[in-house]
Amino acid sequence: MTCLDEFGRLSAGFLAILLGFTFQGAHCELVVSAAGPARVKTIAGSNVTLAVSFSGAPDPLVTWFVRDLPVVTWTINSLTPPDIAEIYREVLRMELNGSLSFVNVPPSYTSNYTIEMTKSGLGKALTTFTLEVFERLSGNLMCSVQSVNNVDLRYHCWLSGGSPQTQLSFPSLSSTTSGAGNFSLTIPASDNLNGKTVTCIAHHPVEQKKCNITASSPVEFLPAMRTTVDSEGKIVVTIHCVSEASPKAVVSWSKGSEAVTSSTAYQISSDTTQLNLRDYNVSNLLLQNYTCTCRNPLGSQRREIQLRGPSISDSSLFPNQDGTIVTLTWEVPPTSVVTGFDIQMKGPDLLSKNRNGTQTRGSSNRFHTIQQKPGTDRSADIFVLDPNLTYRFRVIPKARMTEGEPSEVHRIGPVSEGLSGPAIAGIAAGIPCSLLFLFLLGGFIYFCVYCNKNKSRQTRYPVSRAVEKTITTQTDSTPHNLLTGGLKSPPDYNRLQKTASERSVALPSFVPPLPVRVATTV
Repeated sequence: MTCLDEFGRLSAGFLAILLGFTFQGAHCELVVSAAGPARVKTIAGSNVTLAVSFSGAPDPLVTWFVRDLPVVTWTINSLTPPDIAEIYREVLRMELNGSLSFVNVPPSYTSNYTIEMTKSGLGKALTTFTLEVFERLSGNLMCSVQSVNNVDLRYHCWLSGGSPQTQLSFPSLSSTTSGAGNFSLTIPASDNLNGKTVTCIAHHPVEQKKCNITASSPVEFLPAMRTTVDSEGKIVVTIHCVSEASPKAVVSWSKGSEAVTSSTAYQISSDTTQLNLRDYNVSNLLLQNYTCTCRNPLGSQRREIQLRGPSISDSSLFPNQDGTIVTLTWEVPPTSVVTGFDIQMKGPDLLSKNRNGTQTRGSSNRFHTIQQKPGTDRSADIFVLDPNLTYRFRVIPKARMTEGEPSEVHRIGPVSEGLSGPAIAGIAAGIPCSLLFLFLLGGFIYFCVYCNKNKSRQTRYPVSRAVEKTITTQTDSTPHNLLTGGLKSPPDYNRLQKTASERSVALPSFVPPLPVRVATTV
């Protein structure tokens, strides 16, 4: 075989192959596919792109649809800008490769988006995307618990905004019940719910939130009391009762064993936490005991209020460094009805002018009012005092015109000045006792002196010389009898010589002794 024949056969084969490829090219297919996830999730206000890639034909015509509505049309690599529907121009952008971008996408752009590519002589190529735009949870998840007829508990939670709506549930109370955006669940009250923390869970495609709520019975509390005077001159006593509880406790009032309802003398506030008592005379307000009861489905607490007349529980006096200003402070019992205070002083008065215009300083030995304070005050400042003088202060509580017991008297002044009040009172009480003692002592002494004087004045009978000699002789002749104690002393005739009024029996007759001769030794 010649070379020319061999070349002919090769040429025929090459042409066959070339024609085969040519005919295959006539049957090429335009293909478009997602270059990323076909389901795209994003947050409202962010930028996002639905990315695509294509093959099979150069520079195809691209059309994007929102559902069935065409919104963007463009031929790739064309110098003419993309044709975007007017209502979408602020958000949609066409990329050079046909991808669709969103700028600051709003939640309303959540939808299905379809891209369609066409080329003359070729079939259509398309693919679909799903775009989900979520709003951020636009506030916080809120929870509460409420009372239903003071028997049941209604747990409630809600969350404003968010797209799509957030699913809410109380898993610890019910595993099968939930709600969207605003959800509540009512169950009977029971002891195991007292103090139990219940959690509401908010499920959202972008994030998850929780909030806790705890139901509790009312706790112990102290009533608060305030006293004022209304425009009619009546004393108004306001009693306020509030107990921490969840749900909020309802307050009821009673007087003695009777329920209190709103009337002329009693007014109950709209939230039932306050009771107002009105009367001209404070004594009428002190006749009854008042009781407030705080109750919710989980329990109750009650307190009894016994009103007291105007009184002061404690007081103090604080001078400044120079002793020219003092601050008087005081406290009032919690249930004491007080509308005002009189600040009283005893001692030197402040400087004043007499009729001639001359400044003088007087003094007072009794308490007099120098200031008046409203019932809400608990202190008073007193100025321009002389540190070298002594002053005394006290506070008088008042309920309109009714005065209570004064406070303790507080003294300020030189330490060495005079005796204190208790010392003076002690001396005053001791003087009568001392005088009585001296009088009794003087009487006793006088009685003793009188008795002794009477004894010394009694009459003595004369003794004869013979008797005297006999006594002397016996004494001298028998000295040994004095030592042995055998000699008896003669009777005391002076005691026997009493007047008839002093004697109770007749006097014995006196018989003189016989004469005795006495021997004399020289």
